[in-house]
Amino acid sequence: MQQVNDILAQFEEAFQEKCTIFPVLDRIMDDLGGRAIGLWRCEIGKLIQIGFRAVAEMDEQVRKQFASFTQEVSLEKTGLGIVKAIIERTPTIGTLRVEESGLQGSSEWLQKFGAQQSYAVPIIEGDQVVGVLAISTNCVHQEGDPEWEILTQIAEGIGEKKLLGML
Repeated sequence: MQQVNDILAQFEEAFQEKCTIFPVLDRIMDDLGGRAIGLWRCEIGKLIQIGFRAVAEMDEQVRKQFASFTQEVSLEKTGLGIVKAIIERTPTIGTLRVEESGLQGSSEWLQKFGAQQSYAVPIIEGDQVVGVLAISTNCVHQEGDPEWEILTQIAEGIGEKKLLGML
C-alpha cells in the first residue's frame, strides 16, 4: 500500500506543479514489469492522452505510432481496451488472441509491443468515469493478481483524489 501511496503522491505533485508525469509512469511500468503504460482523460466522445511511455528496447517506430494513434481516441473504437474500460466502467484485459478478449485493436498493439497482455482500469470520480490507466506486460495475469491490484488501486486513488480534475 505504501508503494501505491508514494505513486499517488508523485502524480499529485506532477499535476499540481504542471510537470511531466513520465517519471511516475516509468516507475509504475518498472514496478509492474510493463512494456508500455498510458494515462488518458475522458472528454465528450473521446479520450485524450495525458502521457504514454514504453520500455527503451521497444521499436521506436512502434512507440511513436502508438503515441500518435492514441493522442485522441474516439469512444467508438471499442476494439481497444482503453475504450472498453471507459464504456463498461470496469477493468478490461486485452490479450494476443482476439477471440479471447474481443479487442482487435489491443491484440494488434500487443503484438507490436512484444507484450502478452494489457490491463486498462477506468478512473472514476464520484459516479463519473473521467479517465483510464492502462499497462501492457509480458506476463499473463489474472484479475486479483498483485500487479493488477496495484494498478487498480492507483487508478482508484487518482479518482478519489480527483487528480485528473487538476489538468
